[in-house]
Parts: sequence; structure tokens; C-alpha cells
Amino acid sequence: MKPPTWCEKYRANCFSDVKGQDLAIEKVKLFLKQFPGKKSLILHGPPGVGKTSLAYAIASEMDLEVLELNASDFRDKEKIQQILGPAVQQRSLFKQGKIILVDEVDGISTRDRGGLPELLGVMEITSFPMIITANDIWQKKFNLLRTKSELVQLKELDYKTILDVLKNISIKEGCRVNNDVLTSIAIRSRGDIRAAINDLQTLSISNEDLIIKDIGERNKEISIFSALQHIFKTAKLDTKMVDIFDDVNMELDEIFLWIEENIPAEYKGEELAKAYDALAKADVFRGRIHRQQHWRFMVYEYFFLGAGIAGAKKYNKTGWTNYRKPTRVLKIWLQNQRSEKKKSICQKYSLHVHISTGQAMKDFMLLKIILKNNRIREHLKLSEDEIAYLDKDI
Repeated sequence: MKPPTWCEKYRANCFSDVKGQDLAIEKVKLFLKQFPGKKSLILHGPPGVGKTSLAYAIASEMDLEVLELNASDFRDKEKIQQILGPAVQQRSLFKQGKIILVDEVDGISTRDRGGLPELLGVMEITSFPMIITANDIWQKKFNLLRTKSELVQLKELDYKTILDVLKNISIKEGCRVNNDVLTSIAIRSRGDIRAAINDLQTLSISNEDLIIKDIGERNKEISIFSALQHIFKTAKLDTKMVDIFDDVNMELDEIFLWIEENIPAEYKGEELAKAYDALAKADVFRGRIHRQQHWRFMVYEYFFLGAGIAGAKKYNKTGWTNYRKPTRVLKIWLQNQRSEKKKSICQKYSLHVHISTGQAMKDFMLLKIILKNNRIREHLKLSEDEIAYLDKDI
């Protein structure tokens, strides 16, 4: 059985576990106290600030059962009636009550057979509070939903709050992480605590103890998640498939990495092979564009990235999928960090023995043995990071 991610393992179990959202917690408590004044509450804010975690903390604090649904569940009217019809009125067998959690409502499309009208219909008949999460609740299609719901905004977390969480997880997991590493992860996460925890777990798996100089800032445009959801979940091809990535505020090379990272989460077997084949063909055209500057090929690149990958499946996909940020960029960065330390050691050594840095790099296996001697290390004035790199690598 696959072990849970650290995000799942350390998800909030009570209000005290939800960091930096005290005002939101107070509003949630007031909503529950006044229920059924309004039957639904919308937790909205950027990705990774703890919207879903707060919903589960509510359930845990009040001993409530959670019936979780995702936007994709509302695509079919008959299905949602089968799922929610009895559930929104029948009491829980094992808990004091229940909450209906509708996660990532942004994914509900106006083209769906059920969609928002079905969600609004459920709100009318439910006997239990509904908690709805959204990244951007101010879209025009949510006008009626907003008027019928209590709105609670979750703010981006201060990096110091995220840093405290990372330190606590590092201690519990027994992983040795430089404080500068944790600080850099916290700052670069831009308030996204989920992304920060994912980066920490990736570094721990890589067994690196490095000072982060530059991990690229996260693009927090939700449109990348919406684009991936449309491509990965929809089997019927439409005109939007061709230019869907035009609306994503992200370089196409980075979009490639997002798609490559998340294809295995949605496709299996023959569908997986076809999806990767479409991605490979898109990469062929990308290479031709870079080498030959034939920009007319871009339409084929976009076609295989969108319609090609979407057409690899036979049926629409349902259910919620947590799309992950690409880890390949982080792995490339880690390799570059190792190379930098190796090069700096060779530069110091070459100055004393009158050889080129390139020659020292070629003879690095022998050089590592020589540099076991502490007196030589002191003579070369190697830094603590360089010594740690040698000791780990020898």
C-alpha cells in the first residue's frame, strides 16, 4: 500500500492545527451556530492555504461525518441525485451529524448536465451544513451561489507560519534539514503551505542537506489546474482543446512538465501509452520549432498537448485528482547544486597544484581520496558546505 503524502499525514485534525486562519475559524464557528440561517458556507482563497483541511477540522472538532464530493461529481444530474438524494436528509449512523463537503467547486462547468443548478437544488433540501471550497468564487457563473452562501476568505499564509509548520514536520519525520533550506522553501511557496510541504518531502527523499539559493517561484494561476482538469477528464473533443493553454499564464515548457508529471495520475494501461505517445509527438514538434524556428509547427504542438492527450481515453474521467507540481525542476536544481560544490572544490585545489579546473574535475574520484586529509581541507579553506558534500559523497 502506498504511504500517505506528508500533506495527507499532517492534515489538520482540529482548529488549533489550522495555522494563520484565526478570523476564518471564528466565522466558521458563527456559521455553524446560526445554521440553518444559511445552509452553505464557501471557503475561498488561493491553492494550498488550508480550505479542505479546515473543513475536515470542523468535522473532527464537532464529531461530524464528512460526505465529500468534487466538482466532477456534479456533471451528471442523475448521478448526483443518487448520491445526495438520501444522504442530505438521513442522519449519520456513527456520528452526531454530518457535513456535505463540495471540494474545488471551480471545476463545475456551465456545460455540465447537472452542474451549478443541481448544486443549488441540493442546497435547498439539505438538512446538514454544506461546506464548499473554491479558489476563485468571484466568477460570474457563481453569482447565485454567492448570494445563497456565507463567504469566508482564507488568506495566504505568512512565510514564518509556514516555516514553523515545516520545522515541526522535520522533527517528527526525523529528517535533518538546514534551517536556511526550510526558510527558502517557506518564502518561495508564496503562502501555499501544501506546496511547501511537498517540496520538503521531495528534498527528504532526495536525501539532500543543501542551502537553497533559488527554487523558481510558483505560478499560482488556477488556470493551469482548470486546463489540466479539462484535458484529463474530458473524452469528447471540442474546439477548446486546441487553444486551452493560451489562457494559462505559464511558459509552454513548464506546461509540458505539469502534463508529464500528472498523466500517470489519470491514465492507466493502453490509455497511458496513448497519452504519452501524444506528449512525445508534441515534444517532437517543440524540438523542430526550437531547432528550425518553424513557428507554424506550434499549432501541431498545441494539438497533441490538448486534443491528443484528451483523445487517449475512451470515456470521461470522474472523481477528484490532486494535480502535483512538477518535481523534475527540483531534481535538476539539486543536481546543479551538487555540480556547483564539486566545481568550487576543484577550483580551490587547482590553484594550489597548478592544474586546470577541468583537469581537477576529471580526476575528482582521486581528489576525493586526497581530500580525506583534514590538514589539506584546512589548507584549501573549504567551506562547511563543501566539506559536508565531500563527507556525504566519499
